[in-house]
Amino acid sequence: MTLPEWFSGSSEEAGFLRLVLDHVSDCLVAVDTAGTIVLINEPYCRLLGGEADDFLGRHITDVVGPQTKLHFVARGIGTHVGYPLEVRGHKLVTKQVPVHRDGKIIGAVGLALFSDYDALKKTYSRISKAELAIPHNPRSWQSKFSLNDIIGTGELMDSYRDAIKVAAAYELPVMICGETGAGKELAAHALHALSDRCAGPFVWVNCASIPSELIEAELFGYEGGAFTGARSQGKPGKFELATGGMLFLDEIGDMPLALQGSLLRVLQMNEIVRVGGTNPVSIDLCIVCATNKPLLDLVRAGRFREDLYHRLNVLSINVPPLREREDIPYLAERLLARIAGRLGKPTPNLTAQDRKLLLGYAWPGNVRELENGLTRMLITGKLSISVTEPSSNPAQPAPTTSLKQRIQSQTDAEIRTALKQTQGNKSRAAELLGISRAHLYRLLKEQGAE
Repeated sequence: MTLPEWFSGSSEEAGFLRLVLDHVSDCLVAVDTAGTIVLINEPYCRLLGGEADDFLGRHITDVVGPQTKLHFVARGIGTHVGYPLEVRGHKLVTKQVPVHRDGKIIGAVGLALFSDYDALKKTYSRISKAELAIPHNPRSWQSKFSLNDIIGTGELMDSYRDAIKVAAAYELPVMICGETGAGKELAAHALHALSDRCAGPFVWVNCASIPSELIEAELFGYEGGAFTGARSQGKPGKFELATGGMLFLDEIGDMPLALQGSLLRVLQMNEIVRVGGTNPVSIDLCIVCATNKPLLDLVRAGRFREDLYHRLNVLSINVPPLREREDIPYLAERLLARIAGRLGKPTPNLTAQDRKLLLGYAWPGNVRELENGLTRMLITGKLSISVTEPSSNPAQPAPTTSLKQRIQSQTDAEIRTALKQTQGNKSRAAELLGISRAHLYRLLKEQGAE
């Protein structure tokens, strides 16, 4: 029996159930897996200013508003308790949970836990902050750019923007690939702004900029006293801050191998455990990653887990490098006007020679390098590109280690980190590294550390 059949039946039991729910003082609404309203009680109808027939059969977002998550919950995406919701000017604190039958989700129910917001604030004022553990998302964690900020014309750029639109329509992991300076973070911002999670936070982490010994606490948070220097009250990690929105993991290829197993578990279970914690914390977010490295090569080299790669690379967006674009003069004119406005200078016109120079250069630094060149033009009055000519008597390069030696050194470092995190427990360290215990013992033997 589906959820609609439960409530639309003509039996005495169905009628009795509808009567009981109409006498519940709190607002209650139920939807099927498509997000269509199949039940709404009398208190909710009064709040909305209509009759049940006015709302039954309509999509929940048309009635309540786009900020509700109930249609996602009905598809098995998250559960929300204490979720703030404003409906027709009324501030509600809601609980949105799926409805199961025979192990299968058949819909979701939303219930206003506290429809009297002023009463809730008075109750809050009587409780010390130390007694409350209500996570909050700072408003500063918001996307700052939209699809309109991606400047460009032509088939290549249209295809790029279309890929962002497709990815934004689904609650699936996204992998953004592109060279340094091409605009991967801009694509992530636009993706968030276009998605159903646009009202939620957009939290970003650069995996390459955080020391390996700190990145676990940065991502998963920590409990008070978990390690030397930790805050006594603990600290939420980026996963918790991004709940209800999107987490952007930039330079994912630089994530330590020992931490990749923990990230895989988050993707599978939708929960995290803080450093030093004992209880799992449920999270509800969409993960977007970016890389300028060939991840498949890292997988083959043993530097990136293959199972994690396939988990993250569900939908992909390829940011085109600037050298492949035919609209460089158009992009330069738009950027020039923007930079001139920021510097308080008049916008100069690009000459025919300027356009020839722009189209003839390979732009290894991509859009970031173009912006720097245009900024210099506004200051000096001349477009110049810093091209390093090869020397007739090049200096001899410093001796470097071989690729095999560099991979071995990185592997040794990852093993040391895993053993440190597991306090020397080799079985747990092997699990963190995504290898068998026998494989770990062989690696330790090669190091002479067994």
